[in-house]
Amino acid sequence: SSLSPLSRCSLARLRGMLLHWLEELRRGDRQVLYGSVLGLTAFTGAGYLYVQWRTQHAKKLRRPYIIKDLAGGEAVEDPEQELTRVVSWLQDAIVRPLDARLPGRPFEHDLLAFPFTPMVLVVGNHSAGKSTFINSLLGITVQETGVAPTDDGFTVLQRNQGTNEVEDGPTLLSCPENRPFKELQRFGQPFWGHFRRKKLKLPEETMMPYGLQVVDTPGMIDMPVKTESMAGGRGYNFLEVVRWFAKRADLILLLFDPDRPGTTGESLDVLTRSMAGLDHKFVIVLNKVDQLDSSVDFARAYGTLGWALSKVIPRKDIPQIYTMYNAGIDENPTRQHKLPLEAFRQKREEVIAEVLRAKSRHWDNVITSTEDTLRQLEMVCKVTGAVRQRVRKQATEVLSYCVFGLGLPGLVLARLLQTKWTGPKWVPAGLAAAYALLGYGTSRFMTEYLRQFERLQVADLDSYFEEAYAWFFIHIDAEDLRGRWATVRPRVANILAAASPIASLPEIAPWEITRIDDCLASDGDIWYLRLLAKMLRGSKVGNA
Repeated sequence: SSLSPLSRCSLARLRGMLLHWLEELRRGDRQVLYGSVLGLTAFTGAGYLYVQWRTQHAKKLRRPYIIKDLAGGEAVEDPEQELTRVVSWLQDAIVRPLDARLPGRPFEHDLLAFPFTPMVLVVGNHSAGKSTFINSLLGITVQETGVAPTDDGFTVLQRNQGTNEVEDGPTLLSCPENRPFKELQRFGQPFWGHFRRKKLKLPEETMMPYGLQVVDTPGMIDMPVKTESMAGGRGYNFLEVVRWFAKRADLILLLFDPDRPGTTGESLDVLTRSMAGLDHKFVIVLNKVDQLDSSVDFARAYGTLGWALSKVIPRKDIPQIYTMYNAGIDENPTRQHKLPLEAFRQKREEVIAEVLRAKSRHWDNVITSTEDTLRQLEMVCKVTGAVRQRVRKQATEVLSYCVFGLGLPGLVLARLLQTKWTGPKWVPAGLAAAYALLGYGTSRFMTEYLRQFERLQVADLDSYFEEAYAWFFIHIDAEDLRGRWATVRPRVANILAAASPIASLPEIAPWEITRIDDCLASDGDIWYLRLLAKMLRGSKVGNA
C-alpha cells in the first residue's frame, strides 16, 4: 500500500514478463531437456576420451633418447655415453618399477652401475695354477703360489701408471671408477676383510693392458663339515660373492688341475649355483698337463673333467676345454715328455688372447646382461601373474560357495526363527551359537584348503610356464626358453613363497609386459645397444 502507482505498474509488468518466460520455458522444456542430456553426454564422452588418452600416453615408452638407424648411416657423437644412458634408462624405467612391486625385490642385485672397469674372474680349485697364471700375465710375481691353499681372499689386480698401491676392502667399496663395488657391503665385514686391490706398476713388456682388472679368488676346497650358515666355513656367503663377480665379469676363467678335475664339492656348487646361466662367459682350462706322463693319463684327466662338466652345464655338446701349462714350468731338459708340449703352449697363448680380448667384450656383456634381466623379468611377471590369477579365481569360488552355502541358509533360518518361533528363547540363541561355530570351522577349513591349493600351484610351476609360452612351442623346441626357465624357476618359487597369500601379489598389467617386449623387439632398445657396441668397437680399433 506504500508503493506508488508507478512502482506497482513496474512490478506488474515484471511479473507478467516472468510468467511469460516461464510459459515459454514450459513449452520448450523438452528441447531444453534434450539439450541438457546431449551436453552431459558430450561432456562425459570427452572426459572418458581424455582419460583414455592420458592412460595410453602413460603406457607408451617415453625414451630420453632417439633410436637411430646406425646401420643406415645415422651417427652418434659419443657411443659409450649413449650406451650408458640407454642401459641406465632401461633399468630405471622398466626393471626397477616392476622389481619394487615384487616381494623381496628379486632383481635388485642384477642391476648394473656405472662406471665399471672391465673384469676377468679367475676361479679354480686350490693348486690349479691360478696365481701362477696371473703372475705370468702380469710379468711379475705378485700372488703367492704353492701346492697348499695360499690365498684366502678376493684380490683385484690392475695395472697402474704410478707406484704400487694396495687398497683394503672398506676403501675399495667406495672406489669411484668401480661404483658396483659398493653393493658388496651387503656381504658384511667378514668379506671386507678378505677383499683388496693391488694397483701395480708393471714392466713395459707386460701383456696386461691398462683399463682391465683381474680378480683372483680363493681356491675351492672341501670342508670336513659343511655348514650352510657359515657358507662352507669361510664366514661369508662364498657362493653369492662368486655369483656377484661372475655376473659382472666379462670373462670367467675356470682352471682345473689333473689331480682334481672338477671333482671337489665346492667347485660343483660354484658351477651349479654361482654360475648358472653364465656359461657363455666360460673359458675352461685343464692346467698343468705337463705333469702327466702319458697320453693315457691325459685322456683320463680330460675325460674326467668333461664328465664332471656335463653334470653341471646343461648342454649336449661338451664345452671347449683348453689344455695348457703355465709358462716357465716345463724348462726341465732332463725330463722326457711324451705329450705334445708345443701344442699346449699354443693353447696357452689362445687363453691369454681370450683374457686380453675381455676388455673389448665389456659392453657386449653389459648388453647381454641387460637383455637377460629383461627376459627373466618378463618370464617372472608372466608366470607369477598366471598363478596369482588362478589362486584369486579359486578364492572367489570358495567365497561364493561359503556365502551361498552358509550365508543364505543362515539368513532364512534366522528369519523363520524371528517370525515363526514361539518356543523358548534359548533355542534360537543355541542355534545361532552352533551356526556361528559351524561358520568358524568352515572358514578355517577353507583357509587351509586355499593354503594347500597355493602349495600345489607352486609345485606345478612348470605347467604354468608351458601354458604361458605355449605359442612358442608350436613350431619350435625353444630350448633357450627352457634353459632360461631353469634359471628363473627358483626365483619364481621364492617370490610366491614370500607372498602370503599369493592373491596379495600386485597385479602386473599386460601393457607393462608389452613394454618389455618393445624393448626386446628386433628394432628396439637392445638392437640399438648392439649397434652402439659395434660402433664403439670400430672406433677403438680405428684409434688403435
